[in-house]
Amino acid sequence: MNTYTIVGGGIAGASIGYHLAKDGHKVTLYDRRDAGQATKASAGIIAPWISQKRNKDWYKLVTAGARYYPEFVSSIEAETGVSTGYKQEGIISLFKDNAVLEKGYKRIYSKKENAPEMGDVYKLKRHEVKEMHPHLTDLYPGVYVEGGGQIEGANLLKALKAGFIHHGGTWLDKDFVPDHDHASGLVIYSTGAWAIEQGYAPTIEHQRSEVLHFEVKNDQKVKHAPVVMALGPIYLVELGENKYAIGTTHEKTESFSTEPSVENYEYLKDLAHRYFPDSEIEVIDMMVGLKPFTRDFMPYIGYAGEYTFIANGLGSTGLTASPILGKEIARYLNNQTTVLDFDDYSYI
Repeated sequence: MNTYTIVGGGIAGASIGYHLAKDGHKVTLYDRRDAGQATKASAGIIAPWISQKRNKDWYKLVTAGARYYPEFVSSIEAETGVSTGYKQEGIISLFKDNAVLEKGYKRIYSKKENAPEMGDVYKLKRHEVKEMHPHLTDLYPGVYVEGGGQIEGANLLKALKAGFIHHGGTWLDKDFVPDHDHASGLVIYSTGAWAIEQGYAPTIEHQRSEVLHFEVKNDQKVKHAPVVMALGPIYLVELGENKYAIGTTHEKTESFSTEPSVENYEYLKDLAHRYFPDSEIEVIDMMVGLKPFTRDFMPYIGYAGEYTFIANGLGSTGLTASPILGKEIARYLNNQTTVLDFDDYSYI
């Protein structure tokens, strides 16, 4: 048994703590519960095969994450009795016309050979998109990927915390002060946007991301709708019967403010009307999250000293990647075989 201290109780820190504790190690986690934690404001889309990013190390990480999800969710929900909200209703990727649709379909379908967890992949005509997602506009054709899923970030964090404590971990809702809290063993920093306070390399920057939650006022009740990747970097996820989230905005900033902006509120509300043109829209809330990123938007996973380890910079892929990263980091730190090569993520 080894001893670990984790600083940061977001989805990454909680996942590392959970997997270490489950493996029988002594783990203490400090979380000061900062407002703006990215986990709670994320859409939780689990469908990495849709992305057009070409970084192979990033893709290896997120596809491993998607592959691990069903096993991971089944295990942690059985241990804790806490529902994570994980579901696989598939994902529809929209395209502006049929010519672009053909290119998008070939790109997405080509990934299926090495990712059978994608399930069926097929093209949708405009009316078929509408049939599958009745509230949605019928202006665009799409590609449907059966294996696409989503997770409720806040509920997943509850489950990880419960699982961590269930396996003997100690969770402290307080700040970690190195000169005061004398940690034994390895200290793992997974502090997201607040990593600037520690001063370890690599430099962690952050973006403000805003997401609009709304309800569709329509006689037709819809639940269990697929995730929608709309035009541009816009997504729509179902939150319950006739309830959705649309996002997200990206604003590089040095501010830690979590106050929604009027400009982004109006922008996202207009998009909601654009994609749900036949329905009345009632706004429920605006969520603001601070998403950390590093050089080339690649996460950094590695040592910053003999007794210091960094896991940060997951950005918008935190919910997809964190469960598998927790498992893999736990194995890596204890000299066990890993699926991921951590030399790919320890680039300093």
